[in-house]
Amino acid sequence: MNKNESVVRLTNVTKTYFMGKVEVEALRGITIQIPVKRFNVIIGPSGSGKTTLLNLLGCIDFPSSGQMEVCGQEVARMNDKQASDFRAENIGFIFQNFNLVPVLSAYENVEYPLLLMKKPAAERKQLTLKMLDAVGLSKHQNHRPNELSGGQRQRVAIARALVKGPKLVLADEPTANLDSKTGKSIIDLMYAMQSENHTTFIFSSHDKQVMEYSEKVFEIRDGLLVKEKEN
Repeated sequence: MNKNESVVRLTNVTKTYFMGKVEVEALRGITIQIPVKRFNVIIGPSGSGKTTLLNLLGCIDFPSSGQMEVCGQEVARMNDKQASDFRAENIGFIFQNFNLVPVLSAYENVEYPLLLMKKPAAERKQLTLKMLDAVGLSKHQNHRPNELSGGQRQRVAIARALVKGPKLVLADEPTANLDSKTGKSIIDLMYAMQSENHTTFIFSSHDKQVMEYSEKVFEIRDGLLVKEKEN
C-alpha cells in the first residue's frame, strides 16, 4: 500500500444495538475512506459513535449493514474465528486504560501477541527486546504494571501493539488518563514510531495535542460523518 491508498473503506455502514426493547442507532450510514500510513484521528462528542466505529474497524464487533474493507479484506461478514485470526495478523490496539495483564511483566505483556501468533522463542525474544528498547523501557522489562507509572504503562501498551508489525493500530483515547506533559510524550513516541514503522494509526480522541499531530481528521456526530479535513 502507498500513501494514496486507503487502509479502511466503509460504504453506508450502520450499527444498531438493542438495549432491552430500545433500538439504538450508533452508526447511521457511515461512508469513509481512511488513508494508509498516516496519523488519522476521529473526533466527536460522547455518544457520537467513535468507539463503535473503532470496534468495527478492529473486528471486535460487526456492522448491522453496509460494506467494510479493512487492510484490503472484506471483514463485515467474517465469523468469530476469521475475525480473531485477522486481528492477530493485522491490528494492534492501544486503550486509555492500558489493558495490560497485571500478573505479567512488561516483557511478558509485549511478548504476548507473538505467543498468540506462535512465533519461535528466539524471534519472540528479539522482537520483544527491540520494542521495549524503542519505547525506552529496557530497564523496566521485569516490572509488572502496578510497578510502573501511567506513562510507562502506556509505553508498554504501545510496544505490545506494534511488536507484531501490524498494518493498522487503533488507539481509543490513548492519552485520556495521563497528565498533559506525559500525554505529549506518548503522542511524540507514537508519532516517531509511526514514521519509523510506516504503520497506519487511527485515534479516537478529544485531546487537542493528538489533533495537532494528525494528518487527517474525521468528525462524527450522531452516528454520521459530518466533516473530514487534511492537517
